[in-house]
Amino acid sequence: MKLSINNKSVFSSLVLAAALGVSGASAQTLTSNSTGTNNGFYYSFWKDSGNASMTLQSGGRYTSQWNSGTNNWVGGKGWNPGSSSRVLSYSGNYGVSNSQNSYLAFYGWTKSPLIEYYIIESYGSYNPASCSGGTDYGSFQSDGATYNVRRCQRINQPSIEGNSSTFYQYFSVRNPKKGFGNISGTITFANHVNFWASKGLNLGTHDYQVLATEGYQSTGTSDITVSAGSGSGGGSSSSAASGSKTVVVRARGVAGGEIVSLKVNGTTVQSWTLTTTMTNYTATTSLSGGTTVEYANDATGRDVQVDYISVNGSVRQSEAQTYNTGVYQNGACGGGNGMSEWLHCNGAIGYGNL
Repeated sequence: MKLSINNKSVFSSLVLAAALGVSGASAQTLTSNSTGTNNGFYYSFWKDSGNASMTLQSGGRYTSQWNSGTNNWVGGKGWNPGSSSRVLSYSGNYGVSNSQNSYLAFYGWTKSPLIEYYIIESYGSYNPASCSGGTDYGSFQSDGATYNVRRCQRINQPSIEGNSSTFYQYFSVRNPKKGFGNISGTITFANHVNFWASKGLNLGTHDYQVLATEGYQSTGTSDITVSAGSGSGGGSSSSAASGSKTVVVRARGVAGGEIVSLKVNGTTVQSWTLTTTMTNYTATTSLSGGTTVEYANDATGRDVQVDYISVNGSVRQSEAQTYNTGVYQNGACGGGNGMSEWLHCNGAIGYGNL
């Protein structure tokens, strides 16, 4: 399905490559639009013209090549349906340069609402965060980098629901970007979902999600292998969630009556109404993934102080976390570096993976 950013299509590039020991007999090369399953993974390949091609290799691996004779193409391997709790790893070679218009991204769709989303790991000559008419929603830390978040709107454009749809696009753009050549990384999707949700950018029911290469009037190659990491939800390669964990949230309200919730992978584990006394609130969960403490009933005179959380006795201090969308800094909620134990506005502190 075509990805688009304003009047340009979005593309994710994943790279070049040398055949990592897979025989040609087991590979399937796609030159026309196609979706399906291959070696336990969902795949999608789309182009509007030209000679771009994608070859389905073993497991979660695919290779691709295209040149400037192709207007726009996109393809990759992943899962259908997708999952908000997906943790994925990728590796390979991204055969693009700064002069080529291309993207490497974790890419997918949801329905009700219809949303097209991108976790941009690397890009060439065009940064999707510059889409005109969009809205910036700040940044957060995940998987060793800062991700800048932006929302854009597409009007009467192609989507998974037809050729004339109106929908929002959500972008998390990695800073610094991964670059080109040999490349690898991990994406904890729940961290993005949680941050988007804290800004009112909600997802719907998942359709497909793939680690995609896309090119627009450019030349490049990709050789990428994607796999599901620990804590992923669904998919043929996901591993089982870890065992039960005891989480203690130590917090207080300024006025009393403030409500906070412990969330893992966007799922509420437990909520508490705070008093003005610093108190330990305890919950038990077997969920794994991105973990937040969220404050959602802000009003005049109300603030929340979260001293720390502990996971099976291991303390994570709030002021050591760089993801806080509720602290008031630089004249805005979530407008600073996030390193605070205070929630002055509706928002959340992120404590990494549980």
